[in-house]
Amino acid sequence: MPENTKKIILILLFLAVSIGMAFLIYFTFFARKQEPISSPIDTTPSDVGFPDVGIGGPQIIDTGGETIITTKPEIMGTDEELVTNSQEVVGKNIASINTYSAVNNGVVYYDNLNQSFFKVSGDGTISKLSDRKFYSVTNATFSPTKNQAILEYPDNTKVLYDFEREEFIARFPQETQDFAFSETGDKLSYKWMGDYEDQNYLVTSNSDASNFKFIRPIADQARNIKNIWSPNGEVMATFRKQYDLERQEIYFINEDDKNLRSLVVDGFNFDGMWNTQGDKLLYNVTSQRSDFKPTLWFANGQGDDLGYGKVSMGINTWINKCSFSQSNNDVVYCAVPDSMPRGAGLNPGLASGIPYSIYKINISTGNQQIIAQPMVNNNRISIDKIYTNQNDSQMYYIDSSTGYLYSIDLK
Repeated sequence: MPENTKKIILILLFLAVSIGMAFLIYFTFFARKQEPISSPIDTTPSDVGFPDVGIGGPQIIDTGGETIITTKPEIMGTDEELVTNSQEVVGKNIASINTYSAVNNGVVYYDNLNQSFFKVSGDGTISKLSDRKFYSVTNATFSPTKNQAILEYPDNTKVLYDFEREEFIARFPQETQDFAFSETGDKLSYKWMGDYEDQNYLVTSNSDASNFKFIRPIADQARNIKNIWSPNGEVMATFRKQYDLERQEIYFINEDDKNLRSLVVDGFNFDGMWNTQGDKLLYNVTSQRSDFKPTLWFANGQGDDLGYGKVSMGINTWINKCSFSQSNNDVVYCAVPDSMPRGAGLNPGLASGIPYSIYKINISTGNQQIIAQPMVNNNRISIDKIYTNQNDSQMYYIDSSTGYLYSIDLK
């Protein structure tokens, strides 16, 4: 073979290898990756000495329904009328532990300095829940109907305390975590996390730890399971599983292991909450189509229609910044950032410090209204969580920069 021909062949081979390596490096380090999620939870009990969890499991069902993008929100009044000065209610950081009780109508928070629990009633009155000191509480999960809470401590102690009876009712094993009360307050769902993956289970019990049951093994899927009870008790938890590169399938888990419809959502990082009657499920998902920003959707939330009728509200925020009205089942109030950078659905910290507006959304008609733009000391602020009182006359919110609690008048 001529020497020139050999040189040409070697040059072509070198170029081909170089191009191939370039593509390999790109797809390995720079191409967008979709985090894989393993197959649905294995419902076969593992041989670890636990009770049988039964058979059945989630059923994959076509969710159907139309995807509807609503129009831009209506602004109620001029910019000056929307600028809403806020009243300071609690001038200390209470962001670490706080909860809202619709039945008891108040915001409950833990004061780290006083080692005590306080309640802000719907009219703004602050009172102690108990004269007892609760030292170094790290987490508290309150019952929606009773003056009870699961209190967790640094040494992994977990107890049910009754603030009305002023006594500890039950103690939970250290393996338990992620508690959620049912809407009636008499049941709990939580996770049992053992030393090994085959000892991890979704479990349930009465609030006093009696009638304990292992529901499903969850292996390494704890992060994809959320303990969230529907108001009628039909659903005790959700499990999210990757459906394809752009969508997730949401399985609804029943305490009695009944097969329920699944919901295919248009995105990932699903998180959901029910309205007060439980007939609608509000949720947020993140997708490439939304520039990886969280977007609010809702679907039917119970019975044979569970998971049907998906509707996108076209609003970029998270459900943990929303609060359903207690006087109108179709109305939800949400704190929405005035702008949101690309990728905030993957990294919420990207949206920190951005001013928020308060939206009033009717999930039945799709109507959206900007009703307030809260200010503190003449400055627009970033909002963490919001709460409304029973007649929607007052809204409470936490300033994400300070953790202080403020209120604004809605009526």
